[in-house]
Amino acid sequence: MKKLLIFAIALFLIVACEKAENLLGIDPSLPDSTGAANQPVVAAISPTNGGQLDDQNSTVSGIQGQIEITFSDYMDEGTMVPANIEILNTITNSALTTGITTEYFPEIKKLFIYLDLVPDASAYLLTLKDMRNSYGTRLDFDEDNIDDGTPYDDYLSTFYTEGFLATGDSLVATHWPGIDDIDPYLERTANQQPVITVDFVNVSFFGIDEATLIPGNFELVSSGGSVYALDAISTTGSQVRLQPTGNLPYGYNYTLTIKCANIKIIAKSTTPDYIVILDGNSNGPEANEPDTGGYFRVDTIIPPHVNVSNITNGAKFTFTKKMDETTLIFTNLKVFDDQGFVPADIRIYPNAGDTYTMVDFYFQRPIVGSKKAFVSKDVKGENGYGFDGNGNEIGDEPWDDFYTTF
Repeated sequence: MKKLLIFAIALFLIVACEKAENLLGIDPSLPDSTGAANQPVVAAISPTNGGQLDDQNSTVSGIQGQIEITFSDYMDEGTMVPANIEILNTITNSALTTGITTEYFPEIKKLFIYLDLVPDASAYLLTLKDMRNSYGTRLDFDEDNIDDGTPYDDYLSTFYTEGFLATGDSLVATHWPGIDDIDPYLERTANQQPVITVDFVNVSFFGIDEATLIPGNFELVSSGGSVYALDAISTTGSQVRLQPTGNLPYGYNYTLTIKCANIKIIAKSTTPDYIVILDGNSNGPEANEPDTGGYFRVDTIIPPHVNVSNITNGAKFTFTKKMDETTLIFTNLKVFDDQGFVPADIRIYPNAGDTYTMVDFYFQRPIVGSKKAFVSKDVKGENGYGFDGNGNEIGDEPWDDFYTTF
């Protein structure tokens, strides 16, 4: 292969295209190559993740490839270099170490990576390491705008060459698994042995390693501090179903803790280790993946709710339960209009059957515009159950403050 001739032809093509790209790509209203303090990301890549790398020169033996990367910000040209690029053959577990050149066009935030000779019938993992914008901020692979350091924020993308699909092999994973759903979650159930279902997403080609979906990687603790044993009654590559080994006592919230660092997908050996770990907090890979989970309540009693309606010169708060009247004070019950807080006199009384509580809220001034009522999460039922403002049948939650127009 005539290497010098190929480079000369490639250079001629780039120079020939450069003016057209600049004329179409430059926005004169943008600052001149100024990077932002927030983390830059890869806005586009060709070939796309999982796509085929095309031969750019059919007149020469082998595959001469080109990768085109567009960034979200102006990048430091000194970091757009082959030293910050790794291309790993994920079939042979060997890196391309020669024939990689780069060219960066700062005006259009675009990097070209030229590959001199790429073996066919292979799959590759592209890694961009320590690339920074002109402000000095590193790439943000997981797009959480937190610098997780290398390798966790190194950008990853895969591609393959002609003939690979016929091998029946697979590409490595470039996205970490996550939790799609937990059931029951932030809700009440009367079932004392509920089946707890955890569904996973981004489980790659092979799925979650079922050997990691064991009861030891899950913990169920009541709000009273008691730990309850679990059985894994079924597992698949995308789901685990757990059940308490005995009845859960009524009247408690139960927190399920998932030990994310111990749960992994099955992946090719050439997949980066940190990609296979379950991301429970939905912010991408990090050095120490924290535990996650959720809670539910086991109870037959539904906590109090409220309905707010109009009465003459006032509002009526109708609770669904008998209430602790000492909590029905102006701090916890309010009405606002377009001018702000509406002062009022209140009357507290039960219904005829003495099964629930009502509060009449008589305005001390005319209402201006629309009305909105507020009930604090600190309101309680006569039985001591906290007010349920969000309707999930669990009271005493930090977000149970209730607002409604009427």
